[in-house]
Amino acid sequence: LQRTETKVKLREVGCGGRRVFVNLPVPPDALDKKGRPKQCYPTNKVRTSKYTLLSFVPKNLFEQFRRAANIYFLGMAIIQMLPIFGVKSPVLTLLPICTVVTITAIKDAIEDFQRHKVDEHPTPIITEKETNSQGKFHKSLSMNVRVGDFILLRNGDNVPADALLLSSSDKNGVCFVETKDLDGETNLKPRSSLAAFKEIQSGADCLNDCHFYIEAEKPSSDLYSFEGTVVISENDGHEISKTPVGIDNMLLRGHVVRNTKWAIAVILFTGVDTKIMLNSGDTPSKRSQIDRQMDFEILIAFLVLFILCLICGILGGVLRQRQIYEPATQLYTIQTGTPGYVGFINFLSSLIIFQNIIPISLYVSIEFVKTFHWTLSDDLGQVEYIFSDKTGTLTRNIMEFRECTIGKRRYGDNGFSPESEGARGARLRQEKEQDTMTRQDEEIRPSTSLGGKEENDSKSNTELDEDPFGENSEEAEFKRKRQDIMKEYKDQIKKLFDPTYSCLDENRLSFADPQIFKDMETAEMMETLNDDHGSFVKEFFLLLSLCHTVIIEKVGKDGKVIEQDEEDDDEIENEKEEPIVIDNDSLKSVKRRKRSLPKVTEKAAKMFISGGSHLLKVPEKLHLRSITSRGSEFDSITSEDTPDKVDKSVKIQLEYKAESPDEAALVSAAKNVGFTFIKRKGNKLTVDILGKEYIFKLLDTLEFNSDRKRMSVILERPEPWNDIVIYCKGADNVISERLESSEQDDIFQATEEHIEVFSNNGLRTLMLSYKILQKQEYDAWKSEMNEASTSTQDRAEKVAKVQEKIETNLKLIGATAIEDKLQEGVPKCIANLRQAGIKIWVLTGDKLETAINIGYASSLLDGGMTLWKIRGGKDHDISKNLDDVIEQLDAIEEEVNNRQSEISNTPTVKENALVIEGVALTAIFEETELKEKLLNIADRCKSVVCCRVSPLQKALVVELVRKYHNVVTLAVGDGANDVSMIQVANIGVGIAGQEGVQAAMAADYSIAQFRFLEKLLIVQGHWCYERIAEMILTFFFKNIFWVFPALWYQIYSGWSGNIFYDYSFLQLYNIIFTVAPVLYTKTRFWIYFADGVWQSLVVFYSFYFLWQTDPNPDGQPESGIQFSTSVAMTAIVLANLMPGFNTYYWTWWQFLFVPLEILLAFLWVVIYGQFTYSSLLGMYNMVFGSWSFWMNFFLAIVLAFLPRFLITYVCQWWYPNVVAKGRHIERHDKILKKKAKKE
Repeated sequence: LQRTETKVKLREVGCGGRRVFVNLPVPPDALDKKGRPKQCYPTNKVRTSKYTLLSFVPKNLFEQFRRAANIYFLGMAIIQMLPIFGVKSPVLTLLPICTVVTITAIKDAIEDFQRHKVDEHPTPIITEKETNSQGKFHKSLSMNVRVGDFILLRNGDNVPADALLLSSSDKNGVCFVETKDLDGETNLKPRSSLAAFKEIQSGADCLNDCHFYIEAEKPSSDLYSFEGTVVISENDGHEISKTPVGIDNMLLRGHVVRNTKWAIAVILFTGVDTKIMLNSGDTPSKRSQIDRQMDFEILIAFLVLFILCLICGILGGVLRQRQIYEPATQLYTIQTGTPGYVGFINFLSSLIIFQNIIPISLYVSIEFVKTFHWTLSDDLGQVEYIFSDKTGTLTRNIMEFRECTIGKRRYGDNGFSPESEGARGARLRQEKEQDTMTRQDEEIRPSTSLGGKEENDSKSNTELDEDPFGENSEEAEFKRKRQDIMKEYKDQIKKLFDPTYSCLDENRLSFADPQIFKDMETAEMMETLNDDHGSFVKEFFLLLSLCHTVIIEKVGKDGKVIEQDEEDDDEIENEKEEPIVIDNDSLKSVKRRKRSLPKVTEKAAKMFISGGSHLLKVPEKLHLRSITSRGSEFDSITSEDTPDKVDKSVKIQLEYKAESPDEAALVSAAKNVGFTFIKRKGNKLTVDILGKEYIFKLLDTLEFNSDRKRMSVILERPEPWNDIVIYCKGADNVISERLESSEQDDIFQATEEHIEVFSNNGLRTLMLSYKILQKQEYDAWKSEMNEASTSTQDRAEKVAKVQEKIETNLKLIGATAIEDKLQEGVPKCIANLRQAGIKIWVLTGDKLETAINIGYASSLLDGGMTLWKIRGGKDHDISKNLDDVIEQLDAIEEEVNNRQSEISNTPTVKENALVIEGVALTAIFEETELKEKLLNIADRCKSVVCCRVSPLQKALVVELVRKYHNVVTLAVGDGANDVSMIQVANIGVGIAGQEGVQAAMAADYSIAQFRFLEKLLIVQGHWCYERIAEMILTFFFKNIFWVFPALWYQIYSGWSGNIFYDYSFLQLYNIIFTVAPVLYTKTRFWIYFADGVWQSLVVFYSFYFLWQTDPNPDGQPESGIQFSTSVAMTAIVLANLMPGFNTYYWTWWQFLFVPLEILLAFLWVVIYGQFTYSSLLGMYNMVFGSWSFWMNFFLAIVLAFLPRFLITYVCQWWYPNVVAKGRHIERHDKILKKKAKKE
């Protein structure tokens, strides 16, 4: 299993990169003979529709006739049109296939029409695009922007295409964007403009000061990387400088500009070349188990059809061989020719007679039910494995800072915070293990057992007598202790500094340890950490306040976010003047537009100016002021009143928006203890440290990613430090590899022990470290970094190597512990899903101990389970570990089997659970033998936890189980890292939560919380599967039931291939008389098959024997059409009663359509029988006017239904399953309620 076959298929892109010339002449080698550019780029108009008016009919017909059943029925229609078969009604012949194709085409047309509406829905601003020499921006549709155009974006605007950021309203050229439409993350991300173009702030500047070309990589689907180089030139083309550009300089289509008044960018990629379109490829095609099973049943139906036709053909030929030389045969047969020819014609005739054994309307009916009855996927009722992410899926993804370890001292374990979910899980595990040991002791000592039981019983009775709404002594004691701690915490913090930004509300705090302030009381800010523990504490929280990329929001007393202009007037100087935008050359029109079109501008049109250099000339450089206040009319989102958001315990309330909840929780924790990050102004970071402000210069940021698993910042620190420092935080296994060798062994050992405790309590940990850099060392490293970042080949690899060099010989400070709480109802949901027989696998990036304890807290694991662990790494032989586990499991199973044979009762067997690390999975996926061993173990386990796994490993695990076991799998997650797993599984479920909506958009279903899975699978999934399965089986039943009377007729018609039913019945049976949708194992299929044969025998022979002995009232002999009409009417009634009998709950749909279809069949005989050319002429009187028909009609229905009714009665009342028992209980409760109401 090298690759996941069900990954999203990406669009194909051309090879090679591109050069975009801005205000520069295009080189001659880039032009063709006619002077036109050789390389053309796609427009920005994207079409997602599938058809056009011209292509709809041929393309839709081609797609429909790729289905084998449609080709079969088209062939049958062609055969029936041949004169030799004597079918005289071409309308009735083509009606079934035309009806099915038309209905499907209408459905496809409606769906594609909706796509066309989306494609043709333009940007709200609809004006012309103009090019002039005044260097002013004009409004335009986003679909009209081209590569090389300058665009002006306002706050709230959607970026129309992938563009390079040149300048923004911020003096330092920073623009914030929201990226949730691309990567699913809801947090704002900063984008940086190029230093050479930060002063650009008008269209004139774009024409006069922007002379460059961009060397860009070819269009790529990677949302997190971009490599390019901006080559700045003079007007004559002489190169001045080269500047590397990366993804941090790019605004992508789908980004939304936030917290930025305006930004100017130049378009690089448009339309299908943009990253969002390259990621919007074909969705994986998923077919349900019933769809695949139905293909098998259709194949069986084809086989039965072939056998029936072959029997009729062979017997017809044999009979012709016997009678070929008998002249009397010409009196009753028109068949001539050789026996072989007659047999072949009979074979084709039999195809017409038995064609309805293939249910032509089944596919349409299934789509009809799924569309109009809102039926969910039938696979939901067949799920055997659930694969779940942990963070944000089982947990809330709302992080709380709980504990930390600094130096060798642990903080936060003073009892202020309640027990964490992981600690609760660990406690439950220990209690259950103790209970198990106690029970074993009681079995050994019966006398003690009795006494222990009495003690437990009395304890239970005592617990039951307690007031369930009252507060027990433990909770009261916890509250008292918490209040005492909070009082001391407030005293200590006010003793050390005036808490302007620190939260003092105990209901909002998750961490409050007064000892921190006691330790910092005498400590000084020092260049290097000494033996004074207080300096360690200060350095620890200083790191947390500086090593991040958070965005600050100031919250007012009304709960609204205070805009920058409102909060501080001196910040206005940090804003540059806004570019002017006009409708025409007259500034008066600008003023009129300002007054008359406020609603238009609020919808944020895409503003652009053409990038043609020689056409636009400005006599002098102009910096025009905006007509209105900067960006005021473009504010796209207004804050809502949120009183609960206000923290009344702080003087100035700050909130942090970060790329991850962990980061925001860490910076907030530092703020609450006096290290408040209060301002980011370009590369200047302002931090309030215990009431005094310090300004740090940010030199470099080495960002976090899934490969590095760490983040670093390099800072120039002011007085009293006057040095350069690198702060680094990351996963403990990553940071520990980069620490100094031996100087801090005691601190490292203590920190490792504390991290182990944190992990056992289910907390997420990060290790913090730092290093002082010499100026020469930093300058040399910076030079290497600049060289690597401007490299045109293997840039990412070179940058990563240079980053590794600076992040070495770090000094350890401590570690943090953050809790991500479980969602509401998760333990109960998992327990019920496990009880339903579903195996649950949790795939997480957490440490093994953390994952185990969360497993216990969420009921994924319990004390009655045997826990098997498979670790990876250099010291572990994966194959041997797997063999050892298999050997022990085999021994346990053998022991259980031996005990079972010795005693009559089945012994209690402990369930198994498996915990495996991602490192071990890496080795396992390399060898087929190891994968088989893993599945051997996993099959015996009720729950499996995979920890330290990557997004790719999640997908590979799901694919492994799904393909090897051929079972229905469900994957559920909430983040962009879960998309591959969701798409690989048979059913993908996305949770729209803190990490955005990308998982929900890529999934088949979207839910709000994990606990809703219980109802989705156990209730809705079960009934959906039941309905679809019953519907398919009933379709096969009614077609088999309809076809077999025609086979019995062939016995008495000399295997002549004559049509038994009237031709109108033959063609209208599926599409009119039994079309209403109705509500599987192979065994059930054959049961329905046999029932269809039985009912066909009853109906056929009941009328066969009747018409042999009972002539018409006028003494005339019975006709064959009278016989077949009687059989047809009884069969149609039975076929409609069958789904009614199998329906558990009758709705207006059944009450309307079941009688309506029966009525239509009778009306058809009456109305069609009025026409003189009809073969049913006068048949309604001959059949419906006979009392013997009605007597036989009701007798046949009762006799045909009798076996099914008796078997159903016995199964429902004598041997009921769980569902039947639940139905009986519900019915009994309803009867009791009715009696109670009457009384």
